Amino acid sequence: MKPVALEFEIPFFDVDSYRIVWHGNYPKYIEMARCALLEEAGCPYAVMEENGFFFPIVDIQVKYVKPLVFNQKVKIEAWFVEFEHRLKINYVIRDLASNAIHTKAHTTQFAISMPDHITQYESPQFLKDIVGKYLNEYTDD
Repeated sequence: MKPVALEFEIPFFDVDSYRIVWHGNYPKYIEMARCALLEEAGCPYAVMEENGFFFPIVDIQVKYVKPLVFNQKVKIEAWFVEFEHRLKINYVIRDLASNAIHTKAHTTQFAISMPDHITQYESPQFLKDIVGKYLNEYTDD
């Protein structure tokens, strides 16, 4: 596992009248972490498109362990779980001060070829090469 971590403070516009993060905002936080992980690995969405593929989310699972609240400082960690047949990423959102887990999640994405929109049941070679290299560099450290 080679996690990427983002730190941020929960903004007022993401909370409800109880100052608790509305459940529909969690996918946004997860997307922020996923984009950071893909960027760190050298395979952001722009590279995917340059290689002729979209990678839409086909499944998202979120487990709300403890609510996030206004002004809370948090850390989101994201890491690759699978990349050879589909792109599966796990996430954990923690309180920055206590390190307590508040949310666990995972997403699954499939490669869709452009422009014909055909689902690929094996990841394109460029993705396997880039993510494999990224993960190997981590294990070599």
